[in-house]
Amino acid sequence: MAEIWCFFVIGILSLIILLLFDYVKNIQFYKHAAKIPGPKAFPIVGNALRFLGKDSSDALYTLLDIFESYTSPSRMWLGNQLWVGIYEPDQIKTLLTSPKSLEKSDIYRFSRPWFGNALLLAPVPLWRAHRKLIQPAFNPQTLRSFLQIFDKCAISMVEKMGKKLDEGEFEVEPYFTSISLSIALEGTMGIVENSDSKEYARYTECVNRATALMMTRAYRPWLHPDIIFNFTEMSKEFTKCVNWMHNIAHTIIEKKKLKLSKTGEEEKDEISIQRKGFLDLLLDLQDQQKLSDQDISDEVNLMIVGAYETVAVSLEYLMLVLASYPDIQEKVYQELNHIYGKVIPENVSITTDDLKQMEYTERVIQESLRLFPTVPVVLRKVEEDIKIEGGCIIPKGTTALCFITKIHRDEKYWPDPLKFDPDRFLPDEVAKRNPYCYLPFSKGPRNCIGSVYAMMEMKTILTRILLKYVIKKEHIQPIKNIKQKLDVMSHPVEPITVQIVKRLS
Repeated sequence: MAEIWCFFVIGILSLIILLLFDYVKNIQFYKHAAKIPGPKAFPIVGNALRFLGKDSSDALYTLLDIFESYTSPSRMWLGNQLWVGIYEPDQIKTLLTSPKSLEKSDIYRFSRPWFGNALLLAPVPLWRAHRKLIQPAFNPQTLRSFLQIFDKCAISMVEKMGKKLDEGEFEVEPYFTSISLSIALEGTMGIVENSDSKEYARYTECVNRATALMMTRAYRPWLHPDIIFNFTEMSKEFTKCVNWMHNIAHTIIEKKKLKLSKTGEEEKDEISIQRKGFLDLLLDLQDQQKLSDQDISDEVNLMIVGAYETVAVSLEYLMLVLASYPDIQEKVYQELNHIYGKVIPENVSITTDDLKQMEYTERVIQESLRLFPTVPVVLRKVEEDIKIEGGCIIPKGTTALCFITKIHRDEKYWPDPLKFDPDRFLPDEVAKRNPYCYLPFSKGPRNCIGSVYAMMEMKTILTRILLKYVIKKEHIQPIKNIKQKLDVMSHPVEPITVQIVKRLS
């Protein structure tokens, strides 16, 4: 018994000595941290107990609770890791544009086995090189060629949704995840839902399961170290899903390369003037010896997930707000009516010029993204001390948390912030605001590369729905009562349900 107590005391003393050594070694770090306001932190665990037993449904509101009582910046400790929340536009601008904080937070490494060194995770030098190469794939002229896929899939989804006509409220999530993934798979790798239904269903299952496992790990700190996680059944299942998706990607890449190698010069010229998928554009870069097979696979896998889940979640919230605000829904329809006139929906052909005319529709989408951003926080790794507006220094080694949800609902920048008002995005109103008050696609050099793609896709899908159906909801909740959970994207806690009826005029 005495020996056990002896080992226990030695262990405690050793831990204290290690903590003291860490403090002395990083004394400047702790001095800067002490000047940042925040809740009282306990030794060793910091504020981590606030998250004990929490899941994705609670995490977002726990963060809000922690930062709500303090001005920006404010801090919390997760063990010996300093997290600093920032929710003032000029401070966020400094953080998102500084070369000292372009690296993504270490927590993103959980997705590295899946996405490798794709744009989301790549170290800054590699990210700079790849971003410059890939950017042309997302310019408006190139994206115009994807409209055919958007519209084809939207027509198919609206037809499936029609089976719910006059049957009461139904969950919209399955329809939007299905169409968004269909578009992402066809636009990136040429996988069409009807071409191999088993493979398509398996890919969908793997995306959803790998995402769920990754987030479960994130909320269990004891699973953060790879040396522990790699021995779990979760790790085995995650690896199995990721490997299957990688094998599919590699197989399709090889088939595409073989097909192109057998294509004559005249056929290549013909292909060059037709629509090219994301994979085709990446293979063009490989021909110029600028991307490897692994680079291409990483970017394709990221593009599928990034294009799929962000749009799907955004469309869920759009359906909710349109059903909750019939007057706004009617204004969107009247704008479509102005563009297309009184025509049979099936006879409508959507063009990029049509999308440009949908100014009010775009403002509705923007306002929905303000209240329900799909990415509620952006995490950055601070690699050198950064002095932000107000004189505060964010020390090297900090995880900086740009709290998008908080700034999107701050009454200092958005009068009556919980009111749904698309006119906040009229040009004159936008000009009055700091651009860093609105961050649905982040900002700065490392912003979302697919924002134009997402807006085009959402406009196309929304057009097809509203030309045929009126969206209704029996019990309308105030926006403040609509709870969100923090997964990879910000999903609604309660499934979103609406009713559709056939549009008569």
